[in-house]
Amino acid sequence: MLRAVTVFLATLTVSGAARAEIDLPETFDYMGPVVQTMTGPDGRNVAFVDTGPENGQAVLFIGGTGTSAAVTRLTDFLRTMRESLDLRLVSVGRAGFGQSDPAENWSFDDYAADATAVLDHLGIRDVAILAISGGGPYSAAFAAQNADRVRSIHLAAATALATPSGLCQAGEAKMSEIFDDFAAHPLKWWGFPAESPTHKIPGFGSAAADDGARTFGIAGQKGSGQAEVAEFMRYCTLPLPDVSKVSAPVYIYQGGQDTQVTPANADRWAEVYSNVAVRRDYPDGGHDVQYRHWDQILVDMAGMGDKLVICRDGVSQLVPADEAPGDGATLGICAWQN
Repeated sequence: MLRAVTVFLATLTVSGAARAEIDLPETFDYMGPVVQTMTGPDGRNVAFVDTGPENGQAVLFIGGTGTSAAVTRLTDFLRTMRESLDLRLVSVGRAGFGQSDPAENWSFDDYAADATAVLDHLGIRDVAILAISGGGPYSAAFAAQNADRVRSIHLAAATALATPSGLCQAGEAKMSEIFDDFAAHPLKWWGFPAESPTHKIPGFGSAAADDGARTFGIAGQKGSGQAEVAEFMRYCTLPLPDVSKVSAPVYIYQGGQDTQVTPANADRWAEVYSNVAVRRDYPDGGHDVQYRHWDQILVDMAGMGDKLVICRDGVSQLVPADEAPGDGATLGICAWQN
């Protein structure tokens, strides 16, 4: 028994010595974006996220329908790459989602006013715009109101209201039934199909469901889908804002197999913007190209649209866009091939 105790104490001494040699941190680890709030132009509470280098190139990040200001978290799987490109994301919550107060008769233009107020509050003037999915019309409203502040526009599987949803004909009662169910079950709301490349990203599905819970519950919404009904009614009844005065270069990203935001939307963006710099079509892509090709979008937003992100021979590379990647090369960093 005495020998066993001696061995145990010796083990403690050795392991204790090993622990004493670790490098203790000077700062806390990152736990995700910090959601802040401010009073908007109409007196409502507006939630926003400001993440990235303080003096970095600012990007107005406009998430898809039914997302909160914290949805930037879903792109943190390439946070190191984003920060190395000196990109700062600012996300502004839409009425009734997450910690942004609801509003009656709220419009795309009202979102633009909220976003402008947040950027002014942060002392940011010039921005690139990134719109994902249902964020498309809101991006157009901001660009139309702030054409002189926009550095570039990036439309990732973004609706241009080109293919109205069947829910527009179904009416508000049917929408309420559907969206109340989704709001009460965020795992359904964020249910990517089994073949989606998002499943390659560790923790992505859980983070997405967390944002659904935040969007439809964190400020006392109690799993109500009414803010989503209001958003869809905007899609059904409001026109796409006029962007004819916008001169910033436009980048379009579209999945050929996307049944939610169909290629007709990319076609319409190409019609309403006279200054499309690059259109990146992914023939096999679904409604997840915004994540699958987030690496390319980052490079484009950083002003390197003449480069492609590829994986060749197991090495992630940036190559000239007019250079054929070559046999065996794939788009995106090599992590997508693991």
